[in-house]
This record gives sequence, C-alpha cells and structure tokens, in this order.
Amino acid sequence: MKKAWIAGTAAVILALLVYGALRLREKSPSPLPPGPPTADSLKDHLGQTFIVGIPGPVLDSTSEQLLRYIKPGGVVLYYRNFVSSEQLQQLIARLQSVARETTGHPYFMMIDEEPGGAGRLGLFRNVFAYGDPNWTQIDHDIGVMERLGINVELAPLADFPFNHQSFIRKRIPAHNVEALTDFNRQFVILLKRHGICATLKHFPGMGAFVDDPHKTLPRGALGDHDLEASLKIFQQGIDAGADLVMTGHAVYGGVDPDHPATLSNKIVTGLLRRKLGFQGLVITDDLSDMPFITGQDLSLDEAAVQAMKAGHTMVLFSHKLAKTRRIFDHVLERARQDEALKSVIEANYGRIITFKEHRATKP
Repeated sequence: MKKAWIAGTAAVILALLVYGALRLREKSPSPLPPGPPTADSLKDHLGQTFIVGIPGPVLDSTSEQLLRYIKPGGVVLYYRNFVSSEQLQQLIARLQSVARETTGHPYFMMIDEEPGGAGRLGLFRNVFAYGDPNWTQIDHDIGVMERLGINVELAPLADFPFNHQSFIRKRIPAHNVEALTDFNRQFVILLKRHGICATLKHFPGMGAFVDDPHKTLPRGALGDHDLEASLKIFQQGIDAGADLVMTGHAVYGGVDPDHPATLSNKIVTGLLRRKLGFQGLVITDDLSDMPFITGQDLSLDEAAVQAMKAGHTMVLFSHKLAKTRRIFDHVLERARQDEALKSVIEANYGRIITFKEHRATKP
C-alpha cells in the first residue's frame, strides 16, 4: 500500500514537471533565425547612412521631428549653429539625447575646423603665424572641440596643390608634400588622443583643379606622378589612424572621365578601398545644391543612390532638413524595389554600427 502511494505521488510530480516544462516552452519559444530586413528596419538602417544639418543654434520642434523620422547617423554643424561655446555644448547634448532615444547610438557630431583653412568656431587661428605649426595651440583647440562634444573633425585636408593656381591652395598649411604629410599625421594622432575621429579630404585630391566645386564641376587629369603622390598623402594619413575619408566633387579624367569622384566606383572602391586598403567610413562632400549634380543632370536622390553604389558609407546633405527628408523617402522607396541598393544599405549600416560600438568601448 505504501509503495503504491509513493508510486502514485511520483507519477503526479512527474506529470506536473512535464506540464510545467511544456508551459515554459510556450512562454519562451526558441528564437527564430533572422529573416530579411522589414520595411521599418530598412528605413532605420538607411537613416544611419545619412548625415544632415539643422537650421539654427537651438533644436526647434520641427527639426527634432524630422531627426526622429530620418534617424540619421550624423549631424554636421555650421556657423548658423554657433552662438557661444555654452550654447553649442547644450545643443550637442540635446542632439545626442535625441540620437540615443531614437537609435540607441550617438550621432557623429561633425564640423569643418581646418587649421589654416575653413572654420566654424574660430579655432586654430594663427597656428602658422611663424611658419611651423604651433602644436601647443593646436592641441588646446582640439581639447575645446572635445569638451563641446564634437566627435568627428572634417579635417585634415590632403589636397596638395600640385597646380599653383588651384582654388584650394589657400587652405593648405604646407608648401611641400613632405610638410603636408607630416602635419596631417601629427594632427590625426592628436585628434585620436582627444577621442575625435579625423577625416581626410578630398579624395583623391583636389590640388590639380583651378575651378571651385561650389561654383562649377572641376575637370582635369592628374598626371601619373601627381596621382601617386596624392594617393601617398592619403595613405600616410590612413596609416596614422584617420577613421573617415571624404571624396571630392571633381572629375579625374585619368581615372574615370565619365563620373565625378562622388559617383565613381573606380575611385571610391577601386582606388580607396582596394588600392589603399581603407577599411573605415567613406563619406561624400555635401550633396546639397552642388553644381556637380546639375552638371550631371541628376536629382539629389539619384545622386545619393549612385554615391552609395559607388562605395560611400554615408551621404551628406547639410541644408534644408525638410528637403533632406524628401530625398530620404525617395531613396527608401528605391531601396525597397532595388535588391542591390538594399544590400549596400545593409552593409553600410553594419559598418557604421560596428564602428560606433567599437568606438564606445575605447577608454
């Protein structure tokens, strides 16, 4: 009788355990293998490949709504965004709050602050007043950028002016290739020490052109010697640790006479990725209302698509955020119908997020 009671009790316990296990499986199903991206995930992934601008020194509600819709990977800052250091620091903090709320990842906060060239904040003034760079002042000013919250510097320039009439000559802080290469190397290293990513520009070098791409599309051919010298300047900047490269709005006849570098697979993928072995992020120069687009008879969304297919990781539209949203929507619709473009976007998204996560783990 006792044995029968024990056996019966054991059977009940076993039944309860089996029932509980089945219920647990119902509540915690095995994860399914990931499928193809949904429309929403594709939209989010495309957003990371966009760099955008905002209109003023504060984040207005309309701009915030557009940022929350596009979910860009980066924001580029201009004069219009700067009133004071305190104001800019607050703006950047607010932008990063929106970034983390919408994507879980920070924005690339980008700015053009070129030693000897273009600037937005008035930094690096007179750092070449006595010929050689004033590295103490340069280091101090990079520290200012760090404290403001800037994490991507759209510099240094690697455009040595092989043509002495080049439009870009006045922005180059060196009189020979060796001096430019040495300056860029040291500048990249200093930026990295402050946790700021360096951007070499404008690949593969704008120093042969007289025409300014803000006014017309430069066309010409770098000789073999000058092209190799220009590539070497970029290579040494990459070896120093530059994380980004920006391409130039110009046609390099000896490499690709049919496309500006912005749209050229031969230049972005062939020269930069394959020949130089660059594994970082490749970004366009500003695509907003640039003459090279009208010269190619392209819409802005088509320019973005072609730039991505050429090998760019991110596309930059700095003006009119509402217009950027329309471009974004056109590219998104195109990607839903174009498997090749969709694959490019997914690969770029993976590269960007991997970069951001790796950077976040650095001390």
